Amino acid sequence: MLSPHLMTPKQYELYDKVKYTNGFLSLQHNKLGIPEAQAIAVAIKENAALHEVHLGCNQIGEAGAQAIADALKVTTSVTGFHAHRNQIGDVGAQAIAEALKANTTITKLDLSLNQIGDVGALAIAETLKVNKTLTSVRLNDNFLTHVGISALRQTGNTICKFNLENQKVPPPAASVQMTGSVAATPQPQPSVNLAVENQQLRSELATKEQVLAAKVQELASRNEALGTKDQELATKDQELATKVQELQQLRSSLAAKDQALAAKDQELKSALDRIDVLERNQPAAGSASNFDGPIPQVPLATLVAATNNFAADSLLGEGAFGRVYDASLPGPRVAIKKLSAESKQGTVAFKSELDSLSKFRHANIIAILSYAEEGDERCLVYEFMPNGSVRDRLNLKNNTPPLTWAQRHKIAADVARGMHYVQTAFPDHALFHLDLKTDNVLLDAYFNAKVSDFGLVRAAQHLDDKSYLRTQNVQGTAAYMCPEFFAEGRMTIKTDVFAFGMILLELATAAKPGPRLKTDMRKAVKTQKFVEMLDSALKPSETELQSISELVMLAMECLDDAADDRPSFGSILVSLDP
Repeated sequence: MLSPHLMTPKQYELYDKVKYTNGFLSLQHNKLGIPEAQAIAVAIKENAALHEVHLGCNQIGEAGAQAIADALKVTTSVTGFHAHRNQIGDVGAQAIAEALKANTTITKLDLSLNQIGDVGALAIAETLKVNKTLTSVRLNDNFLTHVGISALRQTGNTICKFNLENQKVPPPAASVQMTGSVAATPQPQPSVNLAVENQQLRSELATKEQVLAAKVQELASRNEALGTKDQELATKDQELATKVQELQQLRSSLAAKDQALAAKDQELKSALDRIDVLERNQPAAGSASNFDGPIPQVPLATLVAATNNFAADSLLGEGAFGRVYDASLPGPRVAIKKLSAESKQGTVAFKSELDSLSKFRHANIIAILSYAEEGDERCLVYEFMPNGSVRDRLNLKNNTPPLTWAQRHKIAADVARGMHYVQTAFPDHALFHLDLKTDNVLLDAYFNAKVSDFGLVRAAQHLDDKSYLRTQNVQGTAAYMCPEFFAEGRMTIKTDVFAFGMILLELATAAKPGPRLKTDMRKAVKTQKFVEMLDSALKPSETELQSISELVMLAMECLDDAADDRPSFGSILVSLDP
């Protein structure tokens, strides 16, 4: 099959025209021969919008007819094929007849005024026995004898109408034997209707010329319109280029401003760090940031009234040492923790948490506002955290939307910042939280994270990285416990770092904490398949995926079985802070 890239310029021009013709194609009186017929055939196969093909009054012969017949075998859109007044003989007619055995869409076939004899007519007659879609066949003014004409009329096809007039044939006996083979080449005979035919052709030609002139005028109008459009597009392109240049200048200006803001942010951060150091080392009397500042005690009756006697519809949640209720006192909304009266540990936890929270204030530590104690009844009043715990948000509790990666990364940094403060707030001793977990990390209205539940806090004098304390009463949540604390009761400043590593894995995966999560992530990191373990609610960008990867690697360092190999909260902050 002839490929478009192998065509001559004339063939390709004809191919392009036929391929994009919609509906009616007329190429009459164009002196089309074999090369043109081959190009037309290729285009017919590729044009699904072509219905009528008119190739009359050209020079298409046997080879051209065979090429077009090949196209007619596969086209499913052409319904009319007209090739009158060409040079098609029996071979071309046989090829077209064979094509129409497969084609069931063509209804009109015009091969009049060609050089077809009885052999071609017999082939077409055989086709009409199986093709029931042809309704019109024109074979007039060819070289048929009574053999070919009779065969066509005796096909049994009653829906097809024939035009077999004006056959230019020699005497029947000298033309074709009854077997259908050619005995002698028929010689054309002058038609008695030549003058009439010429007049008809002149009239048809005049009509076509008028149509062509109208088409030329239409094309000229379209070209003029396209010229106007081109000019408009050129103007638009110029405007767009100007806008792009302005945008680039704006980006450059914004980049410079970003650099200036980054420098200002760094200066502000340094200033805040200096202020923080000054506040911790030189607290002002009466300040809210004072260590050992008194926490006001309120009557228990006030808290009972605020919670409607600790009604169930006010319950926010339940912790290790009691229940937490929603309440409204004069001023902001608060959360009230009512410690269990039956638990002996409740008294110890109450004193521990009250003592711990009275000694420091920090943006990432839950603030205690007041407390109540009467007999066995003990309550702590905290600032209210409207977005609940990190664990609740990872579980999408109450159909809350999933946390974004930016929010999760900030939560990690906030917790690290709060724990670094807890461990360094007092130069003469260190504090252990011992129950750090996503249930005890709460979120305010702006998704700032604050560490809560300091009921198990322990203090150790002059404890450095290599020192430890031991306890016989191991308490806390097993899923977050490091090996040395769980098995031996050994506590170091790296004990809470292990729990923090588990929190980091929860932020990345939303999975339940525990040894299984740690083991699975370690394997996934080794096989570079940790992305498969990420929370399906995350749809990270390439930049976010890099940030997640860094956080997962930090988590694995925090979860190291050897306490000495875990990072400190100070170095963790360096990794997490932007």
